[in-house]
Parts: sequence; C-alpha cells; structure tokens
Amino acid sequence: MEMVDVYTMEGEPTGRTCRTDALAPGDWVRHAVVIIRDGLGRYVLQQRSLKARFFAGKWDVTGGGVQAGETPAQAAAREAGEELGIALDAEALVSLYRYRADYGNGRGAHVFVYGAAVAPIEQLPAWNAYEVNDVRLCGFREFYEAVMYNKDEGFGEALRRFEAERASRG
Repeated sequence: MEMVDVYTMEGEPTGRTCRTDALAPGDWVRHAVVIIRDGLGRYVLQQRSLKARFFAGKWDVTGGGVQAGETPAQAAAREAGEELGIALDAEALVSLYRYRADYGNGRGAHVFVYGAAVAPIEQLPAWNAYEVNDVRLCGFREFYEAVMYNKDEGFGEALRRFEAERASRG
C-alpha cells in the first residue's frame, strides 16, 4: 500500500501520513492526472485495467494518487511513466484544473489536472498491463467524448482550453 499525506476537505494538510487502506472518515488525499497531447495533435487515451476497482475497462486519462512527500505535478509525471512508459518533466506540466472528488464515505480527493505537450509519438508505448488494458492515440473529439463520462463541466472546459491553446501553436 502506498503512503499518502492526509488533507482536510478544504485542502489543508493535517500533518498525518498513512497507508491508503488506513484512511478514516474525514481524510482527503491528493490525486493527479495528466492529459498528454503529441506534436501531431493526438491525445493519449488509455483503457483502464479490466480488473480495476473503479471504472474497469473505461477509456480515460492517465493518473493516480499523490504519494507522501510528492507534489501533484511529480505524481502526474510519475504516473505517466509507470502506466505508459512516457517520460514527462514535472516542471514542464501545465496546470489546467483542480477539483474535489467526494467519495461519499466521508473521504475524498483533491484532484490536480495537468497538460503535457510531447513530441510526435511514433510508436505506442509499452504500457503497464497491470494498470492499463489498452492505449490508443486519437483526435481531440474522440478523447473528449471518451473521458467525460465521470468528469464535471469545469474539467471539460479545461480540456477545451488546453486544446485551443495547443492547436493555436501549430
């Protein structure tokens, strides 16, 4: 089990660190996701493991929990490496959006959404088959429609803004 820093619902650190399976009601953690767009305007879309606890088999963004002592940007870069074999520089990630995901059991996560612009992807990466069932490159519309099944309008607006900014750069 991963060790995580614990926060309040308002995002204030509690000073506690614990294993994810030891979180109590009122404990909130941090989660980071990264939207990866290559130089040809294609997005990396991954299918969650068919054995995943939540949203098994759904096509989604790359991400995961922020470990103790880690920044959300570092976690987003780490997750891209662990899940997809794509190396990202945490310092180069663009902050797109932040929201709270209430798990409905007194716990939740502060979710940090980042964007990454990478060189054209010539070949799909060798992904982590434990966490990812499949990976594909797709255009913005397909990506947007696939990942919005459990996201709010603010997330959608952040995606549209990221696409518009990247598309305007060529």
